[in-house]
Amino acid sequence: MKKGLPAKFLLIPGIVIFLVLIITFGPRFLPDESEYKKDQTRLVEITNGALPKEPLAEIKYPIQGYRIPGLGGFCWLESASGLIKYLEPDIDFDTFVFYARPTLVMAGRNNNERWGPGTNQIHAFTQLGYTAFRGSTSHIDLPQSVFPDIEHGNLIYFKTPQEELDLMKKMISARIIPTIVYDGDFSTIVGYNKDGLWIVKSDPSQTDIEGRSFLTYPVPFEPTFITYKELFEKWEVDYQFFWFEKTKPREPVDNIYIVNKANAQEAAQNMKLVIDYLKKGGNLVDFTYAIDIPSSITLYRYFTKRGNIDLANQYLEIAKILDSQRESLGPRPVATEQNDRNFYIETLTKVQPLYGEIATMWP
Repeated sequence: MKKGLPAKFLLIPGIVIFLVLIITFGPRFLPDESEYKKDQTRLVEITNGALPKEPLAEIKYPIQGYRIPGLGGFCWLESASGLIKYLEPDIDFDTFVFYARPTLVMAGRNNNERWGPGTNQIHAFTQLGYTAFRGSTSHIDLPQSVFPDIEHGNLIYFKTPQEELDLMKKMISARIIPTIVYDGDFSTIVGYNKDGLWIVKSDPSQTDIEGRSFLTYPVPFEPTFITYKELFEKWEVDYQFFWFEKTKPREPVDNIYIVNKANAQEAAQNMKLVIDYLKKGGNLVDFTYAIDIPSSITLYRYFTKRGNIDLANQYLEIAKILDSQRESLGPRPVATEQNDRNFYIETLTKVQPLYGEIATMWP
């Protein structure tokens, strides 16, 4: 039997995508001195004197993460929502998701799109006025659809992870907070000392207690301390890291509403295209995920506050269906390519009619 995605990625296979792409483009990972010099020059332009010559000996910022209890697979949202709350105190979890295109369903319509729900934390940052950058010990430019809001020129190539760590310490000293992929989770580095780092890494032990569920408003959790040895052992995917720099005013929320409404009106038809893509054997690497509870439950709260109760309840029903699908997997789902594909098709088919009803309900 052909092996599919690990159970952890059955709900949201983001990290697997990086690994597959790395294998695919492996020959381009050879050291490139000219690329290194070019990118380091670009790095000087980007930082523009904002970094200290030497990092502070120790620093830690009061940055938390926010987790929807019981809902795994959204480490990127848990860490990013805490980071933006620190940088922009008026942006709470729901507002951040609202800026992250929660109604978009991608259907491979251009080079910026894959297939499936399109909620994206990097997009939220860019709409809030930030420019996104990526560092890596590989100079490969991944397909634009993987990082649609990171310009190719904003990939900076480093020779070693130690070189990256040295730079990140200077960034943190200057209040520029990087994000890494650590032990399978997107995690922000919010401080360091001589022994290691504090990272905002998904930690269910702090948030998932009896009486809480996906209906509970995201619960804050504290950073985890890791040693430098642990960092280098579990820092994944070519030692990639990401950072954001404020470069322009945020997009007005009224404009974000217009975009979200337009995406909601197209969601059902695009979801039908996604289902057909999966049924016809489309590559699962190009599929995002099926269980988009954060978007639907955020929109439920958003429209409840606005008094649009019928529309809010539609999103609540979607969230309940998705949670039921998630629970149906059990604690140890058997992950094969065909099982994964069938699960995605079944899940999207169940919620697609509701998206069709929602298309005409946005005020």
